[in-house]
Amino acid sequence: MPEKQRVVLDTNVLLSGILFGGTFGEIIELWRRNAFVLIISPETLAELIGKLRYKFSLPSKIVSEWQELISERSVHVAPDYVTKVCPDAEDNKFIDVALTGRAEYLVTGGKNLLSLNSYRQFKILKPKEFLLLMKAK
Repeated sequence: MPEKQRVVLDTNVLLSGILFGGTFGEIIELWRRNAFVLIISPETLAELIGKLRYKFSLPSKIVSEWQELISERSVHVAPDYVTKVCPDAEDNKFIDVALTGRAEYLVTGGKNLLSLNSYRQFKILKPKEFLLLMKAK
């Protein structure tokens, strides 16, 4: 049996999947069914949890459940955060997570990241492209 794909989902993809469903929700559901391995760092997890808690004011119980689920079911990496290839400096952290976690894919809706198309060993895909790829497997 082939190894599962190693994937980084940017914070907005995770947020949209948790909060709004649709294509993003389908991606989250595939992850929950172990269709791929989610790679995350302490910084990206903290960013997600902070936005769920403070920007979207989700109840603490729900935020804690998501934090626990993601913490338990993801591969955690600690990148050095040295990459500076993306026009938006904030997006470089996702590249560093993908590099450190040996990801095959970085899934994002961010135009700055998407403009790179790929970087070293991984491809940078829109959520719909990634979903189609996963459904084809």
